Amino acid sequence: MSTPVLGRDASVELDGSTVGYCRGLRVGIDVELVKEYRLGSDKPAVLEAGNKSFTVDIDYMWLDSSVADKVLSGTKVAITVYPEGNASGKPKITLSNVVLTGWEFRVEQDGVILETVSGEAEDIEFGTVT
Repeated sequence: MSTPVLGRDASVELDGSTVGYCRGLRVGIDVELVKEYRLGSDKPAVLEAGNKSFTVDIDYMWLDSSVADKVLSGTKVAITVYPEGNASGKPKITLSNVVLTGWEFRVEQDGVILETVSGEAEDIEFGTVT
């Protein structure tokens, strides 16, 4: 049995720069379903995987407006996730041509200022750090 990976070992890069003070990350793969019925049947005549989308959300402590500026400008970015750190031989997830679709800024009296950026990638690749 494998040992679970601790989140504190992970790191995230946006366009090759480490996202400092990252607090959390969500990467998603969604597949639309192509489902068509024919007359005279209550079971699908066609049931296939359709279009795919690859989403990402990053939560981190706010440092400046550089990521918000990328959202406003429509700049595509690359995001690389290292679930077990970036040492050679460890797994990595690469999201390419990410269009940043949302940005949120949060201020709480009893904590640090936080921001969240969301986006959707053109492609996702699972690989190994070399």
